[in-house]
Amino acid sequence: MGKYLAIGLIIIGLGLAGFGGFTYYQSHQPTAGLKIETNPTSLVFVDNLQVGQTPIEKTFVPGEVSLKIIPTSTSSALPSYQTKVKLTSQVYTVVRRDFGETDLLSAGDIISLEPQSAKTASLSVVTASPESASVTLDGQPQGFTPLLVASVIPGDHEITIASPGFTDRQISAKAIAGYKLNINAKLAGVIPTPTPTPTPLPATASANLKGYVTITETPTKFLRVRAAASTGAKEWGKVYPGDKYKVLETKTGWYLIQVDLDATNSGWISSTYAKPN
Repeated sequence: MGKYLAIGLIIIGLGLAGFGGFTYYQSHQPTAGLKIETNPTSLVFVDNLQVGQTPIEKTFVPGEVSLKIIPTSTSSALPSYQTKVKLTSQVYTVVRRDFGETDLLSAGDIISLEPQSAKTASLSVVTASPESASVTLDGQPQGFTPLLVASVIPGDHEITIASPGFTDRQISAKAIAGYKLNINAKLAGVIPTPTPTPTPLPATASANLKGYVTITETPTKFLRVRAAASTGAKEWGKVYPGDKYKVLETKTGWYLIQVDLDATNSGWISSTYAKPN
């Protein structure tokens, strides 16, 4: 009896050793996919080893890797991108990067699937920049990052991530039952366009304006001369189409002209019916 027990333990021990060796072999096979797309074309380093240039699609041993992407553009010096990515067996992790002149102006995302115990599909969205952004799923608002949607319909989806002061990020991804769809995004900042400061018109243009205006045809066959540049100002007299007067000053929509009237020798007329000479 003891002899058979000893033989049985040896066989079980050999079996466990064989299973452990198989598991070790499986875990050290390149079964995790990595796909990288950039704009512009870039060199790719994984764990400090150059593996090619974008677009690139390769398989690696599952686990966390260090990723460095260096743009090859010669037109301008663009910042490189470094991060750590967890690669999952039988799953493709997609890394996209649009390089700008600075990190603020760069954008990108990392899309991956993570196995979960639930049989449904779920969605997780986080943003590296800005810290919080709104998320819509197939046009329906879902909330703000960091966001977890516990249940989504398996299949293709359109995700939009947006925040004031940043360019919206559009992502097409597929949710799969039994997996959590992870999206880690960075939005590109927008540099505000400065509003030009209008150059104020001088209160008096007599110093640099030595022109004349000619009165044009009016519905009333005359043009009122007023005490101020306003239709509500006192009327001092009238001038008539064809008459020509020296301009003393200008304001928006009005000319101050030199005119010989009983009440004054100058007055304001509407520029609508006065043509500069």
